Amino acid sequence: MMRRFLSAPAHVFAHLALPSLALASLVLVSAVMFAGAGLAQGHVYTVYQKNMAFGNNRERALANDILSRRPDVVTLQEVNRDNDKLLRMIEGSYPAQHWCWFDGIGGVAVASRWPIVQGTADCIRPLGATAIQVQGPEGKLWAISLHLETRDKPRHKRQAQKLGQVLSTVRGPMIIGGDFNDLAQSGPVRDVSRGAGVARVGKAISSVTVGGLLGVPIDFVCATGGRGETAKLPLLGSDHYGIWARFTMN
Repeated sequence: MMRRFLSAPAHVFAHLALPSLALASLVLVSAVMFAGAGLAQGHVYTVYQKNMAFGNNRERALANDILSRRPDVVTLQEVNRDNDKLLRMIEGSYPAQHWCWFDGIGGVAVASRWPIVQGTADCIRPLGATAIQVQGPEGKLWAISLHLETRDKPRHKRQAQKLGQVLSTVRGPMIIGGDFNDLAQSGPVRDVSRGAGVARVGKAISSVTVGGLLGVPIDFVCATGGRGETAKLPLLGSDHYGIWARFTMN
């Protein structure tokens, strides 16, 4: 609409009186200012999602990568008593932390650089999710890390269904990062996303390799009204590539 108006033939403007030109100029300036305001976005959120792998002994390299990228939220899976020292390594920049142990799944942790809302840290048992509410730049939000059982286990689908039901009762916007152990369009991923009212951020990125050849996307970041992009991060001692998500929330 703006382009058609600006490209109108010169004779159209020749018939306009000076007051009309002044008014038209005011309208144009206002329209441009309004268009610019429409393009303005809120805070751009960043998340570092990583399944560390139980045998990972490169905690320092992973910690350095996290600290250098400075994400708002870090979601971690397979955080055991051998590699959980990573949480201490990043604690200075990410004081809001919570770690939970789940039988059959292992340790699941979440961290944020924003202040935690006291009394909100939760282990969603036995469903493999760790949650904290933090005071973000646009208000309070939930940061949640999850790890679903592998898809060959009967528990996989039940876990996702029940977790979706639990998250449907949580009030407030959410950021969820995790190892879903399933494809983006699968029932379990949809169950969790629909229950939480979140959208997957960016494109699905292959986070694990099967047989050394086939890349499979099973690690995702989701957010309330999440719109943005994702990128693959290094292995850094794990069998999962990390996922970097950058997005806005509606």
